[in-house]
Amino acid sequence: MRRFGYNKKSKFTIDTVLALNLKLKLDQFMYNLVHYSPYKLMLYIWIHKLYLKGKSSEQAVQFIYKAKRRYLLQYGCRGGE
Repeated sequence: MRRFGYNKKSKFTIDTVLALNLKLKLDQFMYNLVHYSPYKLMLYIWIHKLYLKGKSSEQAVQFIYKAKRRYLLQYGCRGGE
């Protein structure tokens, strides 16, 4: 019988989401993603693109933090997620 584990992309996604310290569990993140939460969907798209570019989880986290800071400086916090 064949055993299925995480593939590299799944591990990268999980490691990155957990490293972002989003104050929610991984299953909650995936639930929000499936139900089209705009912020979680944007994060997932960024994570996917960074994986395709061959970045490490640490590099992905740094990129996402920088992008978040840039967005907040440009548009300010409008009370969303």
